[in-house]
Amino acid sequence: MELTFKTEKKKTAWRYLLFLPKSLRLTALLSIIINALSVLILLIFFAGLQKEVPLFYSLPNDQQLVDKKFLFILPGLATLINAVHLLIARLEKEINYNVLKMFVEVTFLLQLLALVILLRIIIIIT
Repeated sequence: MELTFKTEKKKTAWRYLLFLPKSLRLTALLSIIINALSVLILLIFFAGLQKEVPLFYSLPNDQQLVDKKFLFILPGLATLINAVHLLIARLEKEINYNVLKMFVEVTFLLQLLALVILLRIIIIIT
């Protein structure tokens, strides 16, 4: 009698952010998507914006306006925050789960906040 074993095919799922626990991967992926979306929105609307845009709302009226290229500060800062948080999460192998969860959630919230600020500025200008 001959024994044969069926080999089951593994599901070929799209794997991403494997250094994070499964429960945090979706939130981290959403933060990356929101970051890319903010860059994309800025690139789409950049040509149609005025030459000077209000960026610093806490300053007096004449000091609020900056050149429109300074709007790239928001997605640039968001990308830097995203990269630093995910780099820390990747390099620290023995990091506590709650600290890791905090990093990922704060990253997501900061990306969302940067997107909302950018959308607010674009909506006010156009």
